[in-house]
Amino acid sequence: MYISTRSGERLTASQAILKGLSSDGGLFLPESISKLNFTNDYFGRSYRQIAKDVFNIFLDDFTSEEIDFCISSAYDRVNFREKFVGIKTFNELSFLELYHGPTLAFKDMALTILPFLIDVSKKKNGVDKKSLILVATSGDTGGAALSSFIKSGKFDTVVLYPDGGVSEIQEKQMLYYTDDRTKAFAVKGNFDDCQTFVKEIFSSYENEDVLLSSANSINIGRLIPQVIYYVYAYSEMRKSGYLKEGEALNVCVPTGNFGDIFAGYLAKEIGVPIGKFICASNKNNVLTEFFEKGVYDKNREFFKSNSPAMDILVSSNLERLVYLACGRNGDKVTEYMNSLKTTGRYELSSKEREFLKDFSGGYSTEEETVKAIGKCYKELSYLIDPHTAVAYDVYNKLNVSGKTLIVSTASPYKFPFTVTKALGLEEKASEVELIKDISNYTKVEIPFGIKKLMYSKKPTIIKTKDEIRDIVNYKDLKVEVSVPCSTANLGVGLDGAGLALTLYNSFTFESSKKDEVVGFGSGNPDNNLILKAYRKLFEVSKKKYIPVKISPKKCSIPTSSGLGSSATCIVAGVIGANYMLKNSFDKDYLLSVMASVEGHPDNVAPAYFGGLTLTYQKDGKVVYHKAEVNKKLKFYAVIPSAELSTKVSRAILPETVSIKDAVYNVTRALSLSYAFEKGDIDLLKDVFDDKLHQPYRLPIIEGGVEMKKILEENGSAVAVSGAGPTLLAITTKDGLEKLIPKVVGGVKWKIKPLKVCDKGAILK
Repeated sequence: MYISTRSGERLTASQAILKGLSSDGGLFLPESISKLNFTNDYFGRSYRQIAKDVFNIFLDDFTSEEIDFCISSAYDRVNFREKFVGIKTFNELSFLELYHGPTLAFKDMALTILPFLIDVSKKKNGVDKKSLILVATSGDTGGAALSSFIKSGKFDTVVLYPDGGVSEIQEKQMLYYTDDRTKAFAVKGNFDDCQTFVKEIFSSYENEDVLLSSANSINIGRLIPQVIYYVYAYSEMRKSGYLKEGEALNVCVPTGNFGDIFAGYLAKEIGVPIGKFICASNKNNVLTEFFEKGVYDKNREFFKSNSPAMDILVSSNLERLVYLACGRNGDKVTEYMNSLKTTGRYELSSKEREFLKDFSGGYSTEEETVKAIGKCYKELSYLIDPHTAVAYDVYNKLNVSGKTLIVSTASPYKFPFTVTKALGLEEKASEVELIKDISNYTKVEIPFGIKKLMYSKKPTIIKTKDEIRDIVNYKDLKVEVSVPCSTANLGVGLDGAGLALTLYNSFTFESSKKDEVVGFGSGNPDNNLILKAYRKLFEVSKKKYIPVKISPKKCSIPTSSGLGSSATCIVAGVIGANYMLKNSFDKDYLLSVMASVEGHPDNVAPAYFGGLTLTYQKDGKVVYHKAEVNKKLKFYAVIPSAELSTKVSRAILPETVSIKDAVYNVTRALSLSYAFEKGDIDLLKDVFDDKLHQPYRLPIIEGGVEMKKILEENGSAVAVSGAGPTLLAITTKDGLEKLIPKVVGGVKWKIKPLKVCDKGAILK
C-alpha cells in the first residue's frame, strides 16, 4: 500500500498512480519496501528483466502479466533505438548515460512506460473516464511526456513550461510532439510558477467527467521506473568486476526537483549498496543549503541558468525524504509544507538532520559549468551536457573518495550554445548550425532525435492562467479543425492507399442550441456531410448529443475534383464531435467511425494521420500503417476546369473485372511503399498502371488522356487521384507547372505544386 506524506491517506499502487497527489496535496510513498536478492547469478540480467524485478516490489496490485505488458510496450527498439542506458567508466568515476530514449533525456526511462501504467491502472479500478495529463516542466519532462502520451492516442496532455526558460531545442522538441490532444503552452514566469499553478489545478479540479493525472515525478508511476537504472548500473558493474561484493557506490545526481536522486534513495532501500548521495545544484542552490544547514529557504533570487532543467526553488520530491526524516510523521510534514507556503522556509530538527547524514550538496555557477564541460572533454575525451557538468564540477569540488557514479541526464546536443562555448568554438545565432559544428569538431554523432528537430518551425503558444484553466476544464467548446486533402487509390485500385497533401479545409465547431451550418452553399443541415459525420460519432458511441454550429473557415480544396474534399469533411466532423465530447475516444476508434461514413478508409486515414497511409479493414477494425515518402519527390495536383461527379465516375466502372487484372493490381500494390520510400519514378509509373480504375475513368476526364501523356513525357508518374478529374503527377523536377501547357484537350488546367502533409488533421 501507498501512504500520503501528509494525511495518511492509503491507496494501492494503481490508485496512487491514477491520483498523483493525495487529497491534501501530499505525495505517495510505499508503506514498506522489500529487498532484491543480489546473488551472484543475478548480475548481467537485461534491463527489461530488472525492470520487472523492481516493479514486482513497488506495484503491489499489478499482476505479472500486467507488468509484462507495460514493460514490453515501453522498453522496445522503437523508443530505444540502440540501447536503454550506457555506462562509461574512467577509473574511480563513471557516467550513467540516460539519454538514449526518444527525447534524449533521463525522463524517457520513466515516461515511455507511464501511459501504460495509467491505462492498466484505469482498467484495474474500473475507471472509464477520459484522462488528462497535466505537466509542469523546466525542460526535459515536457518533451518526454508529450512524446510518450502522443503515441498512445488515449490521453489528452497539457504541458506548461516557462516562456524563455528552456533551450531552443527543448522547446522545438515539445512543439514537435503536439497535435490535437497533446499541447505545450508557454507561461510567463519561471518553473516554480508553472509547478505551483499545476498543484493549484489539482487541488481544485471540478470536472467529474475527467480523470486528472500528472506525469511529473510527484506521481509514483513516474518515480518508480527511475529506480530501475540504478539497479541496472549496479548489476552491470558487478558483472564486469568493477565493483566487488559489499563494495559501496556513491552517486552524484544533478537535480532541481529532487526526483532522480530520490529514486536513487529508493534503489538503496531495495538493496543497492549506495554509500553517499551527492546532490548537485546550479546557482539556484536551495538544496545545497538544505543539506548543509537543515534549512529550506526559497526566499532568494531566482536565476535562469545554462542548466535550465534545474532552475527550481521548490523541490517537490524533497517532501518524500523529509517525511522519512520525520519518522513518517505526516502532521510534522504538513507543518513544514504549510510553513514553506506561508513564509517560504522551514527548518529541520537536529534529529531529523541526522537522518540525512548520507546526503551532501554542492553547486556550480554558470561559468564553472562551462569550464566543467571543457575539462571533461579535454581530460576524458567525453562530451557531457550542462546538467551532467554541474554534477561533474560538484564531484571534483567535494573531492569525493570511492567509486562514484555521475548520473548523466541529457544529450549534450540539447544544449548547443553552452557546449559550443565550453569547446571554444565560434558562437552563432542558430542552434542548428552549432549542433553541426559540435559534431564536426568532436566526431560525436548527432542523435536521430535531434536530427528530426533541427528544421522544425512550430511557433510558441503563450497562454494565460485563465486560458489554461478553461482548456483543462474543457470550458472552451469552440474549436477550429484543419484537414489536408487526400488523394486515394494512387493507381493501386484497391482502396488501400492514400496520400495527404498540403491543401487544407478548415471548419469551426461551437456548441449551439440547435444544429446550424453557416456559410455553406446549402443551409440545410441534413445535407451537410460534416454534420452527418459529426452526428455519426454520437450515434455509434451512444453519447448524449451536443447541438453544434459549423462554419467554413478557409477552404482551399476544390470540390468534385478527386482531392478528397468529402473525406476532409468526414474527418473534420468526427474530430469536431470528439472535441465536444472532451476528446473521449482514441484515434483508432475515431478512424473506424470515419471509415464507416466514407465506406472505406483509404481517403480518411491519410487526411486524419497525414503522409502516405496504407490501410485495410479486418473484422470491422481499420488497420493502418504510415509509410515513408522520399523527400526528393515533388507532387503536383493537375486540376481541370471541367468537373466530374463521383456518381458518374463510379457508374463507369464495370461490375466485374478479370482475375488477371485483379492479380495484376494486387502484385503491383506490393511495390507501392518501396517506390515512395526510394523515390523511384520508373517504379512508380509501373505502380500507377492501374487496370481497375484508370482505363475507365481517364477517358471521361476531358483532356485527361492527352494531359497524362504530356506529364509522362516530362518525367512524371501519373495517376487519376480518386473519383474526380484531378491527376496526380509525381516527379523529381521542380517547376513542372512552367513546363506544361495550360490548355489541353480544350480544357483549362491548373497545375498546383504541393508537398506531403505529414501531420494530418489538427485542432487550432
